[in-house]
Amino acid sequence: MDMAVEQDLSRVATRLSSDYFFRALGLISSLHGGDITAAIIWQAIVTANTAHLDAGDYRGSEASPPDDLRRPVSVLSLSQSLGMPFETTRRYVNRMIAAGRCERVRGGVVVPASVLNDERTQAARLENLGYLRRLGREMLRAGIIKPGC
Repeated sequence: MDMAVEQDLSRVATRLSSDYFFRALGLISSLHGGDITAAIIWQAIVTANTAHLDAGDYRGSEASPPDDLRRPVSVLSLSQSLGMPFETTRRYVNRMIAAGRCERVRGGVVVPASVLNDERTQAARLENLGYLRRLGREMLRAGIIKPGC
């Protein structure tokens, strides 16, 4: 493909993906009283807890993967992966534990299925699905992805 066309597509892709990113970040932060840092740390915990699982295994299931399949993540690992100071990460995690948004278990912290399956989080997941579908439609319309990809 021509370099000029690639540059044009990259600019459009950046704009569309940025729009999605900020919508999703706003959605996740709404689950944490508008606190973007808490939202990012919480999402990092969720991701780390289930990174080893194949998401397709739970397709069609109304429930999130069960707690016994979640792998705890240490606060140190979180702080390093996010590039945040350990003490800042620890304070945020402790606040989330106190608020019932995650739990401390042997080996670190987990976001239990009960939190992921609560009404607010389920509604946020459905709203995010709409955002992703919108992103997909816009990327198709812009020619960034082709039908059937």
